[in-house]
Amino acid sequence: MANKIAVLAVLLALIVCWWKIERPKEEKKKRERQMMADYPDIIAKLTVLTGAGLSLPQAWIRLAADYEAKRQATSPRWAYEEMVVTGRQIQNGVSPGRAFGEFGRRIGLHAYIKLGNLLEQNMKKGTKGLGDMLQAEAYQAFEERKHQVRRVGEEISTKLLVPMFMMFGVVLVVIIIPALLSISF
Repeated sequence: MANKIAVLAVLLALIVCWWKIERPKEEKKKRERQMMADYPDIIAKLTVLTGAGLSLPQAWIRLAADYEAKRQATSPRWAYEEMVVTGRQIQNGVSPGRAFGEFGRRIGLHAYIKLGNLLEQNMKKGTKGLGDMLQAEAYQAFEERKHQVRRVGEEISTKLLVPMFMMFGVVLVVIIIPALLSISF
């Protein structure tokens, strides 16, 4: 009896350790998926606001302020949280180019690093052509989002195959067993 309890305790300890290791990884993946889902919206909003005449730092701060106003009503959106941090840096006197570059590096995802570098370069060189570049980036982001949604759909359909075959087996059993029992030899 004591051996069984010891084995169960060891198994429980292993499961808890595994859970503590895997949980942060899953949360990081979830956070990255959420940020990538928000990316096309962020680019589109920046494109619209800069096209409407706001400077890039003003458009950024406006997006961050809009998010902050809605933050209590929704769950946190991590990309927007980083935008708020960057907006505060800009308001506190950090150069916008540097703040945008740090934004991309803090998030660490390729799309955001690219956006941060694009905005940083445009702040250094001037905003000529920024609208076209943001529109091209928005188009590319929406295309990537479509591909990502397709991949997720394919993964879900693959995961649903196992339950479907299990239900098929149950149906076969329900049909075949009464048929075999009714046959008299």
